[in-house]
Amino acid sequence: MSFIDSADRIVDWFIPADLLAEREMRTRARMFLISHLFGPILGNVIPAYLFWLDPHPGATLLILASSITCFWVFPFLLKFTGRYALLSYISVQNLLFAILWGCYFYGGASSPFLPWLVTVPLLAFFYLGASVRTCVIILAQICASLGGFSEFYLLGGSFPTTIPLSQMQGIGIISIISASMYVAMMALFYANILASQTEVEAEVKQHLETSEQLRAAALQAERAGIAKAAFLDSMSHELRTPLNAVIGYSEILLEDTNAEADPTACVDLARIHSAGRKLLALVNAILDLSKIEAGKMDVFRETVDLAEFARELEARWSDAGKNGGNVVSARLVGASRYVSTDPAKLERVVGALVDNAVRFTNHGAVEIVIDATQRAGADGEGWLSIAVRDTGCGIAAESIPKLFEIFVNREDATASNYGSAGLGLPLCDRLCRLLGGNLTVESEPGKGSTFTIRLPQGHGAGAEAADVSLAEAA
Repeated sequence: MSFIDSADRIVDWFIPADLLAEREMRTRARMFLISHLFGPILGNVIPAYLFWLDPHPGATLLILASSITCFWVFPFLLKFTGRYALLSYISVQNLLFAILWGCYFYGGASSPFLPWLVTVPLLAFFYLGASVRTCVIILAQICASLGGFSEFYLLGGSFPTTIPLSQMQGIGIISIISASMYVAMMALFYANILASQTEVEAEVKQHLETSEQLRAAALQAERAGIAKAAFLDSMSHELRTPLNAVIGYSEILLEDTNAEADPTACVDLARIHSAGRKLLALVNAILDLSKIEAGKMDVFRETVDLAEFARELEARWSDAGKNGGNVVSARLVGASRYVSTDPAKLERVVGALVDNAVRFTNHGAVEIVIDATQRAGADGEGWLSIAVRDTGCGIAAESIPKLFEIFVNREDATASNYGSAGLGLPLCDRLCRLLGGNLTVESEPGKGSTFTIRLPQGHGAGAEAADVSLAEAA
């Protein structure tokens, strides 16, 4: 760590928070504190030499040493008062007093203390800047101090001879060396400040260039998004029309084909029909994801009867033979039977989750629990919770964070074949967010999984329903 860095760590403790927060004032305050913390070390070399040189040191030398030592008080005054500008002017005046006091009693106009006079305006501008107000005040202080010095000389007729001038040659050399070291120290710190400012300016320039590049990239991405959305809108009809034709004609051919007379044709047609439906579902998922990302999918809220919704879900998966031997059940709990949401999107999300649960559960159970209990959220609105629980193979913990990512390679059959081509669960997640809610998952390999939809209830009708089974709902 450099000397300047070490000094910064020390002096920052003395700087008040308001000055430390502003870069320019922080820099000036650091220069002020470094000057007052290290300057008296160099300055007190002169009184120490005079004490050794003067056979009868008295009050004159004590006042000089006290004036120089007083500079160590200023950092603490700044720490506890925060009056930076006032303390700077007082410090300049104290420096003028120490220099002129030493000149008056130790050598007069030929005093070895005179080289320190050039540091006064230098330090003043370091502390306070070079504004017109600062220049006027500092010039007035210098003129007033020199006027007082001249007045004392004129009243006395001559300078007092405390120590013969011939004996102060050594102190003259020491004074010049101390003043030079002091100025060099401040200049070094100032040069470091300028170098830091240059680095900051270069970094700011680089950030501005990067920001400009990011704006250009964002604009290009926005244009690409608009173009993609337009392309998908135009392709939607062209993609779905031939697929619907394939699915429709395959259904007609299946109905017209005798399974006993031509079983091979029936199997082939069933495969064509199934592949067509899967491809249509994939196309729909891709188009819907693109619409959501482009912000072009609308939400149509209606009042939904949750009991009827649960009954329809159970009826849809009532045939255990077609569900891999699984028993699918649905029930409604809670005090509210009606919610306001988009029924088509809600049915799509729940249907996709149940399809996944059935696909990865063999001769087990899939339960749909619709909880419309009035639990107020942060905005005072109740929340609807729909949990889809299965007793299937479960999902590995490391695969859960990737379930809602698009086109993730899911090789682990216990975890990740949820969502097929990698679009089912991501689409469910985005539809839930579009409806103002979220989709979460809890799972344990070998024991099953629970996908939970949480949506705001909106302002549906307030009919009561305690624990409604599907038989009661029907």
